[in-house]
Amino acid sequence: MVMGLLPDQFWNMTLREVIWYNNGFVRRNKMMWDHTASLMALHANIAQQGKGKRFSPNDFNPYSDLDNAEGVSNAAEAQEFLESLKQF
Repeated sequence: MVMGLLPDQFWNMTLREVIWYNNGFVRRNKMMWDHTASLMALHANIAQQGKGKRFSPNDFNPYSDLDNAEGVSNAAEAQEFLESLKQF
């Protein structure tokens, strides 16, 4: 029910349709957070007016860290990362 689908709707969809639906759900959720984070930054900047600290929407958006996450860029980095995980 997280995505807003009823069980019969979910089970009548193909896997590809569920993936498309989920991608749209995530995209809408990110857009709503962009809007909310902008309003929160505006409100925080008005409240802190003249006190030095300036807020940006990324300070309030939980998706901003995910968008800036770095991954491996080549096979050598991937292999190095895999080896580091084996030590655990």
